[in-house]
Amino acid sequence: SAQFSPQSETHGPCQLSKAPRVSMQPLKRISDSQRQFLLDGVQQNLRSDGRGPFDYRRVTFELNCIPSSTSSCRLRAGDTELLLALKCDLAKPRLQPDAGHVQVTVECAPSVSVALADSSTAEDWGRRLSVLLETLCASDSVIDRKALCLLPHVFAWQVHVDVLVLSSGGNLLDSLALALGAVLSETLLPKVEVIEALEEGEEVQLKVDDRPEAGLRFPMKQLPLCVTVAQISGKFLMDVTSEEEICAEAMLCVVVDGKTGDIIGLHKLGRGLFDVSALPSMLERCRGTAAVLVQQLDRELSLPAALMR
Repeated sequence: SAQFSPQSETHGPCQLSKAPRVSMQPLKRISDSQRQFLLDGVQQNLRSDGRGPFDYRRVTFELNCIPSSTSSCRLRAGDTELLLALKCDLAKPRLQPDAGHVQVTVECAPSVSVALADSSTAEDWGRRLSVLLETLCASDSVIDRKALCLLPHVFAWQVHVDVLVLSSGGNLLDSLALALGAVLSETLLPKVEVIEALEEGEEVQLKVDDRPEAGLRFPMKQLPLCVTVAQISGKFLMDVTSEEEICAEAMLCVVVDGKTGDIIGLHKLGRGLFDVSALPSMLERCRGTAAVLVQQLDRELSLPAALMR
């Protein structure tokens, strides 16, 4: 059958991601008998936790759990647990004179895997995840960086997103994207008025209105949600466990805009080949899954109605 390989540049309107290839569960092992048991179950549409092939595990959020941050979130999904904190500071524009800066940093605790007890391995894995998450979910097409600039060459918002992965029970990328989307959607930037100097030699001054009701929503063009599909023995699963990830022949991360339902990106995980003949039906199913995730965000995080349009 036809196969999908990472050398393809685009698929329809979707851009294939150039982000680094990342294994979502580092160096975990299962026995041959465990592998065979899992594969036999998949063939019969049975999973070890009783879910259907496309069912997600329960996701819970705890917002504003880190008081020192601008906004934060603690997410639990199955055996996955992570903390995400966002901080905003005003500083001189860095990369572009008329745009703010957004940086995503992912760190993995040694509790994620025994392999991460080695600090260099943990740093490398975290660095790769940081690039992947920023590429898929915090690029210029997602965040309006120019709207983060208050005064060109002088003041712009510098946004730092720090993620700590405490444990991973599989499907980590989807959880990271969901937590990032929740925090960015809940972030309010203080209303800041720039008072320019009236006389030569005077400095530019800032007038800050820190009332929550005066805050400005974070400038998001899109609400990217990752829905990863794993191919195992010719079958397709979503929200895979770490054991299922090990048995997967190929995995494809589909990035869906939660605002419009459009597919805005694809990223292939690992080295296996994905059956491209199943791609159209899987893309439609991913769109449906993303719509359910948006409903959960709306229900649990009380996102504004404007964001859902």
